[in-house]
Amino acid sequence: MTLYETLFIVHPERGTRIKEFVERFKKVIEGQNGTLAQVDEWGMRDLAYRIDKQSKGHYVLLRYNAGGRAVEELERNLKLTDGILRYLTVRAQENIGTSAAGMKGQADQSKPSSEVESTKTEPSA
Repeated sequence: MTLYETLFIVHPERGTRIKEFVERFKKVIEGQNGTLAQVDEWGMRDLAYRIDKQSKGHYVLLRYNAGGRAVEELERNLKLTDGILRYLTVRAQENIGTSAAGMKGQADQSKPSSEVESTKTEPSA
């Protein structure tokens, strides 16, 4: 099982039905032997650009553990559901709490030794 995140935007006039949408998509995930880990409702936000003549939308983030077939089925349902303006699914990393400093250290370790910057200074003559 892999951890996925799906963010979808609900039409502003359908914002009262968010609970319905979440329950529907939860059933789809569980029907494919997945488990819903977290639901974050971000509320009404401005869109970066107009979608279907709308400048605002309700954002909802689903985090779930599932297989690839569950993602395909969820995206199929999102595509067919009236009121969903856009959606995006990504495979998430398990260790989200990693700090930026820790990530920088990991990046330095992955470089070959010839690419790592040296801090030695040569004495002047």
